[in-house]
Amino acid sequence: MDFSINSPVQKINDAVFTDQKIELFLKRDDLIHPLISGNKWRKLKYVLQEAMHQQKTHLVTFGGAFSNHLLATAAAGATFNFKTTGFVRG
Repeated sequence: MDFSINSPVQKINDAVFTDQKIELFLKRDDLIHPLISGNKWRKLKYVLQEAMHQQKTHLVTFGGAFSNHLLATAAAGATFNFKTTGFVRG
C-alpha cells in the first residue's frame, strides 16, 4: 500500500522578497489531505504502516471531545481501508 502522501512546496511571490533577491518556499502541510494534515499524518503514517505489516484490519484510538486526532484516524482508516473505532475521553 502506498503511504506516500506528501505536502507540496509552494513559492511565495511577494515584492518584499523579490526586491531583496530572496526566494521563499513554504512546505504546505495543510494541503496533505483535507482531513489528515501535518503532524496528524506524520504520526499516523507509521501506525498505519505497522498495522498493515501486522495484517491488522481495525484501528482503535482515544481522543478528547472535538478531537482532530479522532477525525484524522477515521479519515485515514477510510483512505487506507481500515475499520476504526474512536473512544471519546472526558
